[in-house]
Amino acid sequence: MSRARFAFAAHPDAIADLRKLPDDIRDLALLELQNLVHGSDDCLPLKGRLAGFHKVYVDPSVSYRMVIQYRPAPPTSHHKREIYLVAAGSRQDYAVYRSAHLRTGPRQGTETASATEARVQAARSRSPRAVDQPTDIPATPPATAQPASSTSRKVPKR
Repeated sequence: MSRARFAFAAHPDAIADLRKLPDDIRDLALLELQNLVHGSDDCLPLKGRLAGFHKVYVDPSVSYRMVIQYRPAPPTSHHKREIYLVAAGSRQDYAVYRSAHLRTGPRQGTETASATEARVQAARSRSPRAVDQPTDIPATPPATAQPASSTSRKVPKR
């Protein structure tokens, strides 16, 4: 067999994903990973939240997928790049893609969630000046300035 072209690494939960696959699907997944490490480019790039990652079809009916990423190998490796397995599992209800997103995007999601939470808190907060004002009195609109003219436009009351 030829020398591997890429190093291999996996997210710890991705290894658990492989163990959960049915035996025949697991064998096909391991074969696909072996082919990828040896230089096969049998994968397709993903878009959207998983841009920069690739999907790999595992079985002939394309019911199972793997999500991988090509990335630089660690300095101690003999290879320049590595294949990083992020998730493996069923495509049904996009389960494998959700798992991959949760494993790779918590930093992005947390920042977005905290920014959203900050906006919600700001919207719910009250001005310190509003504390002194009673809340049961309706606010009156500000008085409009009358034009300075010699003739009054008001109709006299009868």
